[in-house]
Amino acid sequence: MTNLFIDGATGRKMSGTATPARFLFNRDLVTPEKEQSEEPEAVAEPTITVREHQELIALAEERGRQRGLGEGRNEVADQEVCRVAEEAARLTDAAQKLLQGLDSEQARIEKDAVGLAFLAARRFAAHLIAREPLAEVVALLSECLAPLRRQPHVVVRVNEKDSDRLKKAVDGLVYEKGFEGRLVILGEPELERGDCRIEWADGGLLRDRKALEKQIEASVRRYFAVRETARNASEDAVASSDTAGA
Repeated sequence: MTNLFIDGATGRKMSGTATPARFLFNRDLVTPEKEQSEEPEAVAEPTITVREHQELIALAEERGRQRGLGEGRNEVADQEVCRVAEEAARLTDAAQKLLQGLDSEQARIEKDAVGLAFLAARRFAAHLIAREPLAEVVALLSECLAPLRRQPHVVVRVNEKDSDRLKKAVDGLVYEKGFEGRLVILGEPELERGDCRIEWADGGLLRDRKALEKQIEASVRRYFAVRETARNASEDAVASSDTAGA
């Protein structure tokens, strides 16, 4: 006897002697069976070989080493720059001190040279005056008599040892300069030889060698004082500039 049954999965009529399959309540009759049996495929994880892994590790180590070397070189370069800057500052300071020392030494040498020259000139002048005590007096009179030729009288005072000699020396000078007045020569014991005093109605002249030496000495001192002040001001300006730059 042939049995007729319906396939629960496909819904088709089947005939035969096979035992009909039982109805499965958990089967989805709407979705095809092929689609129900398919499961999502697992995503394969990426893999590399041992050699590739070792190469990547070696590359990372090399990059780290190069980075370390670069940072080390930068640090050494920074230290070298700082060292060079400190050395340059030290050399600059040493040069400034050396220049200041040279300036001080030059100023001392100049003072000594001027002092020596002044001493030599003073002694030389004293020696010349001892030999020719009236030479400067006659030269001064030669300059004065022409402008004073219309004065009624002019008095010349010199050391008493030289008054007679001066009278003889100025006779031709009075005529040469056209002096029209009276020239009186007097000897004074308090006047040094080589000094003189020339007097007229409304004025006079004095030649005093010692006073002249004091004036020259004072002028030299003022000159070096001004030089010293200017040098100190320049050093202070440089120091202030260095402090501001630091």
